[in-house]
Amino acid sequence: MAKGNSSGFHLMESLVAAKFITEKAQDVHINQEGIKELASHVMTFLMDNIEDFYILTYTFLRPKAYPVEEDSKKADWLFVLHTLNFSLWNPKGTKQWTVNGSEGYCALCFAIKRAIDEKTPIWDPKYYTRMTQSEFEHIFRSDDGETSIPLIHERLRILREVGKVLLKKYRGTFVECIKSSGSDADKLVKLLFNEFGSYRDEAIYGGFKVRFHSKARSLVSDIWIECSKEQPKFKLDTKEMISTMFIDYRILLVLLHFKVLLYSDVLVNRFENSNEPLEHGCREEIEIRGCSLFAANKVCKEVQKIIMHYIEEYPILNTKAFNIPILVDNYLFKFISKEIEEEYMKQEPFHYVRTVHY
Repeated sequence: MAKGNSSGFHLMESLVAAKFITEKAQDVHINQEGIKELASHVMTFLMDNIEDFYILTYTFLRPKAYPVEEDSKKADWLFVLHTLNFSLWNPKGTKQWTVNGSEGYCALCFAIKRAIDEKTPIWDPKYYTRMTQSEFEHIFRSDDGETSIPLIHERLRILREVGKVLLKKYRGTFVECIKSSGSDADKLVKLLFNEFGSYRDEAIYGGFKVRFHSKARSLVSDIWIECSKEQPKFKLDTKEMISTMFIDYRILLVLLHFKVLLYSDVLVNRFENSNEPLEHGCREEIEIRGCSLFAANKVCKEVQKIIMHYIEEYPILNTKAFNIPILVDNYLFKFISKEIEEEYMKQEPFHYVRTVHY
């Protein structure tokens, strides 16, 4: 097993790390008034769609482009999808990679669905560990036939790498990883971290090692929701749900739009005047991620406060099925899907990240 630990640094994970980063951040800050406003919009969103209560609070909204396999292959194509879901945006002023008219994460979903519809076994490591560059390029071809998926050589290398681990240790299927974790969500996140390099999402900040597990948590959350619908044996036990908003990191634009996050003038000027991507692990990138994650958690707590005023009128809000982090993520995802157009990309200080981790 690949070792994820290294000596010399104390370790902080996810929300503990996010809180620490928020307290130390120099260029990113959380605005409590923005938290309250966003929480209010989330609650309005729920009340306006109360007939869809169980969908919005127990199922993650995902692109319609998600493949619809109804068997065990679903776990394997979800693994491929999330493994390849990183750095999908090109800097402003350059042509974006598009599939079926969509960009970024949605384009990746469409490309994988297209491959499955064309009977290409993109879910099978026996296939993709031997995949040629030309085959990979064909699967992820763009609408214009010219633009390539960003970091195309890195993606193929990673896909081959994770496939070899599955073939060597997990009988060639991600299902065995789920079984090895004892169907425990937190253990599965750690298994992904330990076994697959592109899921080893950590950096050093303020003398501490911080881990976010962004891609791992998004994958595990999708396995938790998508696979358990048809296969109860995939039902994962999870002790704590936290935001999966980095499944599409444009969602940060929503936090900026509602002024939940505030950037320093230095950071705003950098994003407005330079397309140079942030590197994974740099101070600014860690502050953006840490503060975003902690802000999403604060929005959840604020929504919980608002709910208390509605429970008597809407008893359904007191049900165990009400998962607030899922509701908040669904609002953010819905907002980015319907409201964030190219104009928002111009208005907000959007940053680009060069990383394989999200």
